[in-house]
Order: sequence, then structure tokens, then C-alpha cells
Amino acid sequence: MRAAVSNHPLVAFFLLAFPLSWVAVLPLVLNPAQAPEPFLILGALAGPTLSALIVMGLTEGRSALRPFLARYVQWRAGILWWLIVLFGALAALTVVAAVVVGPQLLAGFLSGLGRLMPTYLITLVAGVILGPLWEEPGWRGFALPRLQRRYGPLSGTLLLGLLWALWHAPGFFGGWLGGSPLALLVSSLAFSIIMSWIYNNTHGSILLMILLHSSSSAAISVGTFVLPSSMSFAATSLVNGGWIPALTYSLAALLVILASRGTLSYRTG
Repeated sequence: MRAAVSNHPLVAFFLLAFPLSWVAVLPLVLNPAQAPEPFLILGALAGPTLSALIVMGLTEGRSALRPFLARYVQWRAGILWWLIVLFGALAALTVVAAVVVGPQLLAGFLSGLGRLMPTYLITLVAGVILGPLWEEPGWRGFALPRLQRRYGPLSGTLLLGLLWALWHAPGFFGGWLGGSPLALLVSSLAFSIIMSWIYNNTHGSILLMILLHSSSSAAISVGTFVLPSSMSFAATSLVNGGWIPALTYSLAALLVILASRGTLSYRTG
């Protein structure tokens, strides 16, 4: 087993991450009336993070765990990157939603910013516990650097985004994920590009990946507070289907690809 895992660490990681997560959330799929939080935390921990630790332990030994865990608290990055991580998704989603829904959304957002911001920050911090803290060490901490080395930054990132989206499939059967599965796929692919770009510019900080993931979830959540009740049918369909994040992140990902010439700021060596 050690030899097989050593020869194919990425395959081993994904073969572990999917069943471990899906078995952990199976009770929630079978009985959606249960409180989802414990199962979601267990699924994220038992899947991506535990799988990463198992594969690293078998292939690289305990010596690899210390630098890996140190990246949980790797906070040194320029102030611009911290602003992008904490507030970039909120700003971008608001602007795109205002274009789709109407300028009244932006007016409502700005007028209620004093009340909205504390809610957003609390949601961001609390949301870390519900998924990103347990997911990102596996996805971005373990899988991403290896996928980039093997397939290149863009192809490796798109492969990770595809698998990341597929990993969420039980959420649609269990009812804790709404919207369109296609919108989730588009969002996952596009947001993965953004995450890889930031990851490559912040020295592989797992901490910032956790916060970026949580800030996106928090921005989507609190954004519903300022949606006008008089939205058109088309706008309502886009919002409820999850297409605002899909559109927003797709535009941002395109800009990142163009600005970085497809490298996503990845540096070899």
C-alpha cells in the first residue's frame, strides 16, 4: 500500500477524500431534517484534510507534517492580498449583482453598510468552522501544489475545481445545497482559478485559503439581505440559481488568466 500511494499520491488522496466525506454525510442525506453542521464538519475533516495527512504520512513521513501545519498560521502577505481575501468577493459580488438586479441593490448595500459589515465579519469568522478550516488544507494545502507541478497551474487548477465541484454532489441530494448544479460547477472552476492565483502570491498560505473560502460564503449569505423584493423574474432566477457568483467569479477568473498570461503567478523551483 505504501508503494502504491507513493507512486500515485494524488490518486490516493482523491480516492480517500471522496468516500470518507460521502460516508460521513450519508446520515444527513438519508435524513435531511437533522442539523447539518456536525455532519458537514465531519465530512470536510474526514475527507480532504484527513486524506492529505494520511497520504503525506505514508509518502513523506512525519517530517512533512510540521511545515504543512505551519502554513495554517502563515499570515505574512501584503496588505493588498489581505484586503482581496477578506473583502474582494463581497465587493465583486455586490457590483455584479447590482448590474443584474438593478442599481437599487447597490444603493441599499451602501446605505446599510454600517449594519451589514458586522454581520458579514461575524459570518465570515463563524463560517470558517463549518467547512473551509477542514476543506482547504486538503484541496489547496495538499492537492493544489502537486497538481500545479504535474499538470501546470491552469490545467491543474481546473482539474481541482472539477473534482471540488463533484465532491459537493451529496449536498444536492441532502438538500443543504440549493441552486443549479451547473452554476456550482462554473463557480467552482472559476473560483479555483482565483484561489490558485492568490495562493501562488501568498507563499502557499493555507490560512488565507481558509479565509478566502469563508469570505466568499459569507458574502453570498449576507448579500441576500439587500436584495430588493421587486426583482424581475429573470433576476430572481439568476439569484436563486446561484448564477451571480458563477458570473462574478468567471469574470474575475478571466481577468486573472489574462493578467497572469495563464500562469496564475505560479513559479517553478
